[in-house]
Amino acid sequence: MLHKAKIPFESLPTYPVDSEVTVVDLTQDGLPFIPVLGDAHYSRPGDGTVPHVHPGMIEILFCRRGEELSFDCAGEVVPFRVGDVFVAQPETPHFLRKYPKSLAMYWLWIRIPRAGATVAGLSPAETRWLVARLRALPVRIAGGAEVGRAFRHLWQVYGTEKERTSRRLLLREAVLHLLMLLIDSPSANRPERDDDVIEALMTEMRNEPARDWTIDEMTRRAAMSAPKLNLLFKRKTGIPPHAFLVSCRMAAAKERLASSDARVSDIAQRLGFPSAQHFATQFKRETGMTPRAWRTHRDETTWSG
Repeated sequence: MLHKAKIPFESLPTYPVDSEVTVVDLTQDGLPFIPVLGDAHYSRPGDGTVPHVHPGMIEILFCRRGEELSFDCAGEVVPFRVGDVFVAQPETPHFLRKYPKSLAMYWLWIRIPRAGATVAGLSPAETRWLVARLRALPVRIAGGAEVGRAFRHLWQVYGTEKERTSRRLLLREAVLHLLMLLIDSPSANRPERDDDVIEALMTEMRNEPARDWTIDEMTRRAAMSAPKLNLLFKRKTGIPPHAFLVSCRMAAAKERLASSDARVSDIAQRLGFPSAQHFATQFKRETGMTPRAWRTHRDETTWSG
């Protein structure tokens, strides 16, 4: 029979009414460093959790089904899709923004052992190594189907009626296998660098300047907070994201002015400028000429050349 976890925290998630949640405590099964093992799925969307922390704990969640959702982790937006693993380190404030329809996830909490203590039958040196690697995990890992199978296997072992010692050994093996999968994941060992993320976003903006690149859209795609996005953009380009977007649209506008007979108002509209007048003002500020004058000057220069 499943027993409810005795969770030593003041702040716990509030689950939607239409949800099925099972939480068990593995400390009673010889795993004192796993006070929470959870399985939940939700039939309807609902509000997310309140910001909270888990002192002395690492929280690991695996999304096994559902629409795209995201966590807010220390002010940064972290996408959470099917196959993803979300990792919240101790003292890191985080919350789920919403419960989408048909969300299903596994999760567990890992209690960090005190200095000198051991876990799961490991030696002191092995315990230190394990904890250090878990503490170094990035906030998001591409876990994939293998991690999902490891969680399911852990639940299957928990539900067996084997002799007590045998069951404990199997649980310990299942937990260590799951944790090693996370530690050895390529995405855990080669996390995306901030520069790479910004560079990828800049490339998208150059390729699709007409897109409605709101701050919300940019922060979602970069999986970081607006202040951090702004800081990294300025560090890399010398200008904030919106100014960079305007420069991308200006470059596209020059190309269209030079290669087509499209009206200036049509070019402005297709590139996402609020109005032809706004476009003309921005264009003159950058080039010293109106769009029409720039096109005429370029045509004359090309012809005389």
